[in-house]
Amino acid sequence: MKIPFFSKKSVLRSSDTHRQLLPLLLGLLLILWFSVPGFSMSGFFVPGVTLRADAAEASESSAVTSDSAKEPSSNTESTSVTAVSSIETSVKTLAVGKTWTISGSGYAKVTSSKTSVAKVSKKAKNKYKITARKKGQTILKFYNSDGELVKKVYLLVTNSGSFKYSTASVSLMAGKSKTVKATVQSGCTVTYSSSDTSVATVSANGRIKAISSGKATITAKVFYKGKRIKTWKKKVTVTTDLSSSTLKTLLLTALEPVGSTMYVWGGGWNKADTGAGTEAKSIGVSAKWKTFFEKQTSSYNYNTTRYQIHNGLDCSGYIGWCIYNILNTTDGNAGYVMSASKMAKNFASRGWGTYRSSSSVKNYRAGDIMSSSGHVWMVVGQCSDGSVVLLHSSPPGVRICGTPSSSGKTSSQAVKLAASYMKTYFPEWYKKYPGCSVSSSYLSGYSQMRWNISGKSIMTDPDGYRNMSADEILKDLFASR
Repeated sequence: MKIPFFSKKSVLRSSDTHRQLLPLLLGLLLILWFSVPGFSMSGFFVPGVTLRADAAEASESSAVTSDSAKEPSSNTESTSVTAVSSIETSVKTLAVGKTWTISGSGYAKVTSSKTSVAKVSKKAKNKYKITARKKGQTILKFYNSDGELVKKVYLLVTNSGSFKYSTASVSLMAGKSKTVKATVQSGCTVTYSSSDTSVATVSANGRIKAISSGKATITAKVFYKGKRIKTWKKKVTVTTDLSSSTLKTLLLTALEPVGSTMYVWGGGWNKADTGAGTEAKSIGVSAKWKTFFEKQTSSYNYNTTRYQIHNGLDCSGYIGWCIYNILNTTDGNAGYVMSASKMAKNFASRGWGTYRSSSSVKNYRAGDIMSSSGHVWMVVGQCSDGSVVLLHSSPPGVRICGTPSSSGKTSSQAVKLAASYMKTYFPEWYKKYPGCSVSSSYLSGYSQMRWNISGKSIMTDPDGYRNMSADEILKDLFASR
């Protein structure tokens, strides 16, 4: 029996068939290679075709590398975050026109994101000068010698008036409220807190609410880029009624404009010159007073600033402002500015105390209001040599002064005390205006109003100031500020 398959002719036909099927088979394998996931031709033999097993692996590895470049791995992302957080950051404020010199820091380059706000100039190797040009914010970037960013400083450029907040002490009756909201530069935030919420609370908008009798301190903090750049404190005294106003509160209030308020003829009066103006009917110290003071030199002449009523206080404007601030908790009520000669008698006529003519004055006690035809002032206290420490607004401005002794000695205890406290607590003023003495006429020719501290009127004296000497009172006052 013949088997056709093994015949010579049959074998020849079989070889022809293989040759015909080979291209078809190769095409099929290529289709499977590119179309079927996981298909591999590793170790697969096709006559006349050589495939390397690592070719597909190299292709796959290349694909992974490409994907990694598009989507960073978690490790790469973590490294990036670490690099950013390692850059040192800080905040600095600089007034317009002022400069800040950076030296010896090893920075190869410093730039400003807004040169219109602050300009950077290189003065020498590793030395740069930052000049504040206008109000605003800019970012200072510091680079090392490799061109890497190593430090950022958020610079806030300010001018006068960028930040306003009255730190004058205030008295409130329980249940009453008062807003003391701070004004800050754009980009800043303010937080308020009370040292004793059982006495007074304060809202996020700066509204103080008196809860019960006692004392608390309201603190306002200003932040920029998360960094605190300013802190203000305001003392609040809560009373059950106005009769709890004290001699100490009166003197603390009278100290607020000291050393930062110029004497201005008509200051504290209204434009018509008939009574209290806006400032003398407002709670707290006007920001304009300090701004005006800072522009003056030691040669200040009040005759050239007459009737610039918003820039300072004259003698009666000052006393009227003091009285208003201890008897009111809101702005715009009836004021207490009048002719200096009338003040002592007028206040006594309101039932606030007793009046004595100049010839009847025997001694001087804390809070006494002293009036004459040309001036009015307030007593701080009397010294053992008969001299008197006083508060008043007289050229060049609001300050503490001392009279000669009762025997006429000009270098009296009061003068020495006044000079010591002005120099220590108001150095900027004292440098320009060191004078702290007045003439012996202050001990004669002035009528007197002495407060009724019995508790039946508007004033009390729980601190015992009525029986203290001038030096004891000053020591206690400045320890309480």
